[in-house]
Amino acid sequence: MPQIDYPVNSAEASAPLSLPPLREAVSRTDRVRDALRQAILEGVLPPGKALVERELAEMYGVSKTPVREALKQLRSTGLVEINAYQGVSVRRPDDRLVQELYTARCAAEPEAVRLGALRLGAAPLTAARQALQEATVLVGSGETRGLGVANRRFHRELYSACDNSFLCGFLDRLQDLTAFVAGLGWRLRATWEEEAAEHAAILAAMEQGDGPLAEQLTRAHIEKARQTISRALGDDLGGSSR
Repeated sequence: MPQIDYPVNSAEASAPLSLPPLREAVSRTDRVRDALRQAILEGVLPPGKALVERELAEMYGVSKTPVREALKQLRSTGLVEINAYQGVSVRRPDDRLVQELYTARCAAEPEAVRLGALRLGAAPLTAARQALQEATVLVGSGETRGLGVANRRFHRELYSACDNSFLCGFLDRLQDLTAFVAGLGWRLRATWEEEAAEHAAILAAMEQGDGPLAEQLTRAHIEKARQTISRALGDDLGGSSR
């Protein structure tokens, strides 16, 4: 492919380069955001839990500013929401969210997995297998708080093999919300062992370089998870209203 010569202003080209300074590697906002994100994904902060800036600032020993910024970032991921009284709380998933989220995943993830399998061919996926093993250990020990994060890492190792920045960027934006919804679903109805078997089958197809099979299994896995979580949330809401 021939190189494209983009027009450059001669005065700008000869001027000394001036770039903004590097930011601190981990800011207070980042630390607060990551701590809150982990607490939400692990169920320590349950759906509907109010997130009061003053209380969080005192808990983490920071001012309210980094807390406010952290909550803004978490809102952009879908993990928190603003209620009718302008207060911030952990999101309460409903069936509409589940349907839209898993429809979006089903539209993109199976294709990304297929492309990844075809691109890599028959090859071991060590990082994906490690994530799957970590999830298995967590289930076996009864310590399932970190299961959602391990499973998200497993899925990402598979779909990122496609090496398509647009597909990966889209699916990455769904990562936190998927882990949140799946984790809530597991706490209502444990399906870890079934999903582990499905993950193992998808991984085997990927490592064999069988793109069509990997795509088929991934699509079936996502669709089954959608139905299971939808039923679990429906049962929980129905039980809460009685």
